[in-house]
Formats: sequence, structure tokens, C-alpha cells
Amino acid sequence: MSQANKIEVTLLPDEVSNGIIIAWPDVYKDKSYWRNILETYHQLIHQCLANNKYIIIVTKENIDIDKDLSDINKNLSMLIGNKEKNLYLYCLEYDDIWLRDHGPMMLIDSNGNVNFNLAKFNGYGEKYTNKKDKVFASKFIEKYWNHLKCCQKNPLKIFKDLVIEPGNIIFNDNLCILNKSPLLKHNRYDWNIINSILKEAFENFLNKEYVIIDSGLLNGDDTNGHIDNLVRLEKDNKLYYMATTDQSHPDYDVLNDLERQLMNINLDDKYLIPIYHDFDDIVKNSENNILPFSYLNYIRLGNIVLMPINMNTSDAKKLEIKNIFKHDNLIFIEAYGLLNEGGGLHCCSMNILYKQ
Repeated sequence: MSQANKIEVTLLPDEVSNGIIIAWPDVYKDKSYWRNILETYHQLIHQCLANNKYIIIVTKENIDIDKDLSDINKNLSMLIGNKEKNLYLYCLEYDDIWLRDHGPMMLIDSNGNVNFNLAKFNGYGEKYTNKKDKVFASKFIEKYWNHLKCCQKNPLKIFKDLVIEPGNIIFNDNLCILNKSPLLKHNRYDWNIINSILKEAFENFLNKEYVIIDSGLLNGDDTNGHIDNLVRLEKDNKLYYMATTDQSHPDYDVLNDLERQLMNINLDDKYLIPIYHDFDDIVKNSENNILPFSYLNYIRLGNIVLMPINMNTSDAKKLEIKNIFKHDNLIFIEAYGLLNEGGGLHCCSMNILYKQ
């Protein structure tokens, strides 16, 4: 691409975003942890509205959200109050709720115009069929681009036909970090081709550096190693990462190797901040299988941080995390139900910049 035709955009920074999209979790009605998931979604909606953020709930035809919420003695009217202009219901078909991976990813240019990037999704390397999720982003953009004040109907495809889920991209103004494993396992290309597509995208569109780490999988991971459970990159080059000093932790070796790789990243003024996970942070399901819990799977909306916790999270751990995020409005949300399906708060949401 010539310099004259170069289009520069950036992935929408979390600190600039003012809302999220979520998909209503009706697919889990028959699960024993259905009420746990409802409680988590209720808290997500409540905290977004209470903090003057926007929330778009994608739901299917014939789904009655109030009827579902009655299972936990709640309803939408109680949540909305006088914030009706901050909540929108969109109608679209989908298979699963993990919008961080198959949802539309927003871009923003230097003039503040927003657009979408349309990335290919294939059910984590065809692990799942999920035919509706494979076309969800394109149908969402086609139907709702104008309501979201996008500058054009046609999204960009900055990664061409590369399968690259947004859950495997973390970034700030200077750098993007991706994990190699999902890129290899979800694509049929060899690494040289994958890397050349990434290089072109970052040079011609995103105008920033990128780094590939090669981390192993956490116990219970169902995404082949998405980075948003491992590392988060914030402004001022703060790099939060999942860590442990507990040798009995089942992810001890993976996390120590992760720390070693992050220390070798060439980033000016980088500030590595470990978020420690100990044995009490290991969460298991009813069949005693380890679930992929991580405090790194949080949602940031400006200075609001919605932080996942588990049933074992102690007051001491909460205080430790509060001290790390002391300049933010930190809100804890219990996420056990989502963990049972292999995801968390960040996984089930997609950040947006909503313009009235």
C-alpha cells in the first residue's frame, strides 16, 4: 500500500470506550449455574448504567429478558430507572455469548470517526460449529452501523482473512501483544504467512508495533490461549500480568514462563505489574475440573474497571487489587457462572464508543 493510500486507524482504546455490547445468555437456561450467570449479567448492566455508561444487549426474537431475570427476582425496569437512554436492545441471532471473540471490533481515526474491523471467526479452529457466530459481526454491522454512528457501512478488514479473535489482542497507544498459539491453531497458514499479514496490518493501518508471545495454556482454557486472561496492557506502558509464587498452583510453570517473556519485551518505560494468583484462586466446577479464572479478564470503561472475582476471593485479595488499581473506580463482580462455560467478563463483552 502506498503512503498516499495509507489509512491510519487505531483499535478503540478501553479508556476511550464508554459502553459494552453483550449477548443475552439464554443458551445456558438449562445449566445448574444459570442463576449465577444471571446475577453476573444483572451486575454488568447495573454497574454500566449506574456509572453513566452505555450497554447494548443483543437478544433473539421471542426472548423475554424480564421473564429470565424473574428467576433472580429482578427485572429490567428496576435496572434502568432514569437511564433508559443508556440501554438498547438489539435483535440478532447467535450461538454463544462470547462477543469478545466473534463480535464487531471498533476502530477510531484521528478525527474521532468510528468504524468497525471485520475479522474472521471460525469457532476456535473449528472446535465448535457455531454457524451463527461466524456471521454475527457482519450481520451486526450491516443492521446497526448507522445507530452506532459509524462513518461508513462497509467495515475494514485490516487482517484480511486471518482468523484473529479480539480476545487474543491486547494493546495501548504504543504496542499490541498477541499470543502465538491461537493464531497457529485457528489458521491453516504457516507462521511466515500469518506474521506477514500481521506486519502489513500494523504497518498500513494501525501504525504501531506488535509483539508475539508464545505462552502455554492455562488449565481449563478453551480458546487455545487467548491473551486477555494472561496480560493486559494499559496506558503509560503499564503491563499487568497473571502471576503466581505458589509452586502448588497448577499453572505455576506456564505463568513463570510468561513472566520471563514479558520481561524481554522491548518497550520504553514499561512497568511490569504482577497480579498474583494463589491456590485459593483456583476455581473448580461440580466435576472438580479446574476453570480458567483470572483477575486479568476485567472490563475497562474509561476509569471504571469491572473486575471479576470468584467465590474464594478473600478481602485481603480484594484490598491487594484495589491498591494496584487505586486510581480507578474498581467494582468487583462475581463470575462463577461464566467460568463454567470457559469465559469471563472480558470474554462476554465488547467495548464500544457510543455517540448520541
